[in-house]
Amino acid sequence: LLRTRRDLLRMSAVDRPTLADIAGKRFVFYPLHTEPERALQTLSPEYFFQLETIAAIARDLPANRLLVVKEHVAALGRRPADFYDQILEFKNVVLLNLLEYGLNIVKQADAVVTITSTAGLEAASLGKPVITFGQHNLYNFLPHVHVVRSLGDLRRHLVRVLHGGHDEEKAKRDGARLRAAMDTVSFEAYV
Repeated sequence: LLRTRRDLLRMSAVDRPTLADIAGKRFVFYPLHTEPERALQTLSPEYFFQLETIAAIARDLPANRLLVVKEHVAALGRRPADFYDQILEFKNVVLLNLLEYGLNIVKQADAVVTITSTAGLEAASLGKPVITFGQHNLYNFLPHVHVVRSLGDLRRHLVRVLHGGHDEEKAKRDGARLRAAMDTVSFEAYV
């Protein structure tokens, strides 16, 4: 409980950057995954190394882009004490305020890089480019979703999605079709 409180205070502090603080800056979004979690370790048994992923993205991003990272509320208190400090060592990485709404970050991002997160699904359904390390995401078949099979693929995918290799109109149509298909096989929740 003390670790959860410590992380909550740190990740939602008034000096933690918000979307307003990075307004006008171009960025790629990486949402942190909760660990341990079925969505991460079960859906992506081949790859679930978050610090390595962040380091690789920060290394391969063009100089004019930031990497925006946001913690998942369910992960508070579960990380090693120096986890966030390691992320902040990268000069092109911004650790965003926990209270920012994930979908707003997705909408403003140039692309989303993920392993298996819901943010990847949201981005894919909106027609945003997605780079995913997860081999089994249900949206991996979309043309605007690029699957990283090895770390050496990451730079090529980043260059493609950030420098004109993305057909935005087709991606939006494909994303809308994905949403419609998901609605067709879903049921309404009654609250």
